[in-house]
Amino acid sequence: MATPRLLLRHPSALLAGYLAATCAVQLNASAVGLVRWSDYSVLAPPMAAALLPVRHTLVVGASTLATSVAIYGFAIPGVSEGGRTVVIAAAFLSLAMSLVVCRVRTGQKARCAFAIPPPGGEKRGRIAPAPRRDTGDLCASLLAGGSPAGRLPQPAAVELSYGRADDGGPQAHWLDAIPLPGARVALVAGSVTEDGEPAPTLMPELRAAVRTLADIDMQPDETLTHLQDVLHRLQPDEAAHDVTASCLYAVYDPVTADCTLASAGHAAPIVISPEGVPIAVDLPSGTPHGRTRAQVATAEIRLGKGSVLLLHTHSAPPTGSGSGSGSGSDGSAVPERRIEPQSSLAATCHTALQVLAAEGGPRQLRVLAARTRTLDTTTVATWDLAADPAAVSAARRHVTAQLTDWGLDDATPTTVLIVSELVTNAIRHAQPPLHLRLIRCDACLTCEVTDGSTTTPHLRRARTLDEGGRGLFIVAQLTCRWGTRHHAHGKTIWAEHTPLHGP
Repeated sequence: MATPRLLLRHPSALLAGYLAATCAVQLNASAVGLVRWSDYSVLAPPMAAALLPVRHTLVVGASTLATSVAIYGFAIPGVSEGGRTVVIAAAFLSLAMSLVVCRVRTGQKARCAFAIPPPGGEKRGRIAPAPRRDTGDLCASLLAGGSPAGRLPQPAAVELSYGRADDGGPQAHWLDAIPLPGARVALVAGSVTEDGEPAPTLMPELRAAVRTLADIDMQPDETLTHLQDVLHRLQPDEAAHDVTASCLYAVYDPVTADCTLASAGHAAPIVISPEGVPIAVDLPSGTPHGRTRAQVATAEIRLGKGSVLLLHTHSAPPTGSGSGSGSGSDGSAVPERRIEPQSSLAATCHTALQVLAAEGGPRQLRVLAARTRTLDTTTVATWDLAADPAAVSAARRHVTAQLTDWGLDDATPTTVLIVSELVTNAIRHAQPPLHLRLIRCDACLTCEVTDGSTTTPHLRRARTLDEGGRGLFIVAQLTCRWGTRHHAHGKTIWAEHTPLHGP
């Protein structure tokens, strides 16, 4: 064991031993006539490149090249000019390749060292952190706070406008618009307080949680119930601070013109009819999320085409306060009698901001105005289906004829296959009544099948000999996205895809 340790401690001795062994092997091979195949040392430089630094790799490669020149140029007689050239060229290429390999390896190590913080808290090799932005300003810019109106989402269901008036304090209120499947849109208003003061650190997390819950596409009251659980996980030490969060969640469907609302401690929105008449929404504010389980109030209203829905910021009342009517004495609700018809949504937002400020509303005022649209028979087609296997062929005929009327012939094969699978699954595994609906909106075609069952389908991969289980897998491969939403009368399975052509 002493000899290897000695060699490792003295690299020059190890190099001398390597060169001596190389010369002995090649000279011995040449003595028995293996001159043409005796340059075994060309593998040493690449091996050194994988283990040693560049300087040591260069020493090994240069020594190997010099040894090859000495042996095949002078020590071994009878080597032809061609053979000598081939052997020496191979040694030279081995040296060049070893340097390239070593350079690539050290470059990768340098990148890793740049990304990983060095020990001792040193800042060498680290990217300088970006300037820290206030979380409230960041979340305000995500919707439209102080930014151009072009950053607002533009769902087909509503036309949106946003207004704000701040005192420069921490941002603890948010307004949001979230597009949903089936051309629907969710409108959200919320605020967070901690010990009676705005809580800007929790606001972006709750806003992100609401957007995540919206993807699950539950009923508004179920969404707010899950938000309560999220708030509890965000504040594990409940005895340290009194955190409350109010939230209003409204879903508008442009096909039926229905708006379903749920509130947990937030004032009800104001509706302005198409004729310009303000209408109060009969929605109790409920109690906000906090240490106790919130009381979520729900309501459903019918909105005509061109109605304006006004959502605004709101300071949550203390936990345990009674539920109000949405226009409580805290000044957080916009008095209906003060809202007058305006020529544009921007003017409506401006008026609402003035009214909120005059009534002593929260210091950071936000107003989101949504003018409703409706989808008619030019963009929506609905059919009632019988719970019979023959209804599948009838559904194919309905879809083919409708897509021809819409000028979407190129989308017919894909859409017919999607509808066939969805209707077949509904007939086999669900219960009547069955309804089929096509929605053409924003260059996207949505297929919806509604049934009376509450069982949620799930995607699985069928085995080779399975007779079924491939329907949803086929739908998932043909569509951009698909999902299920539940309602009072059952469930709806929807699938969206983008037609190749269309008007």
